[in-house]
Amino acid sequence: KQYKYEPGNANSLSNDIIVSLCVDHDQKLWIGTYFGGLDCFDGQTFTHYKHDDKIAGSLADNRVISIFEDSSHTLWIGTFAAGLQIFDREKKKFSRPFKQTDIRCLYVSALFEDRKGNIWVGGYFGIDVILKNTGRFIHYSINKDDANSLISNTINCINQDGRGLIWIATRYGLSILNPETNKFTSLTKRNGLPD
Repeated sequence: KQYKYEPGNANSLSNDIIVSLCVDHDQKLWIGTYFGGLDCFDGQTFTHYKHDDKIAGSLADNRVISIFEDSSHTLWIGTFAAGLQIFDREKKKFSRPFKQTDIRCLYVSALFEDRKGNIWVGGYFGIDVILKNTGRFIHYSINKDDANSLISNTINCINQDGRGLIWIATRYGLSILNPETNKFTSLTKRNGLPD
């Protein structure tokens, strides 16, 4: 079956430009659109969430770039220009519980939870890590004077392998963080990555 935006039909996608997907613990599909906001599809019905200046707790930006549900079932929403939000499903409200100095990116392109429950937030200004046990933040960014720093501040994807290494796909190659040493190893075209 194909699902598309149908003008006048509330039970259709809010926009055909889909940029992110997430299946939650209830098997609901969360759909991030570009200018259509956030949709939730339960297999039968679409529910739409959009930005509205008149409603406190509405979605901050109708361009939803990343969606992630963590191990405690918190739904994290990364937007194109309004930063990171958390969606409270019971209250049907979005919140921004972090200061701009904590989460530096307004463009949130990557969300990930590591084995320790820390949340990794990537965008155009590197990576911000929310430490689960303390609530403190760690910031990673490129340092041209340090060969063991992040290779680029433009983050596309974050993942962790079986050894515990954090793999970060960036605009200019791969950076691999060893959490034990807190140092990055980077791979680029020089190491055989395609252009």
